Amino acid sequence: MIYFYTWADLPQTPMSPQIRRRVVGGDKVMIVEVTLDKGAVVVTHQHPHEQITHPLSGALEFDLDGVKRVVRPGDVAHIPSNAPHRVVALEDTVTLDIFSPPREDFMVDGRR
Repeated sequence: MIYFYTWADLPQTPMSPQIRRRVVGGDKVMIVEVTLDKGAVVVTHQHPHEQITHPLSGALEFDLDGVKRVVRPGDVAHIPSNAPHRVVALEDTVTLDIFSPPREDFMVDGRR
């Protein structure tokens, strides 16, 4: 079965006072629209999920296992499984994050 979604119709879930997400997940992959206010920090963490981040607007400074890089629209960050990473929003930013396998902790109302 094919499903269609409109980001604006999906609920935004707060991750922190400065970070919000919308989620669409399947059985083997998940896409997350993440909105970060300027100055928002995603503390150093790691997870077993492989992650690809594509900024649609704004700018993020990634610290990926000690290597810092600013990503902007047109750039893509690939974060391998279990790699420690930290993010700082240098501007108001919207990204698309893709996870495989899906992050069960991000699922909203069991949406798949």
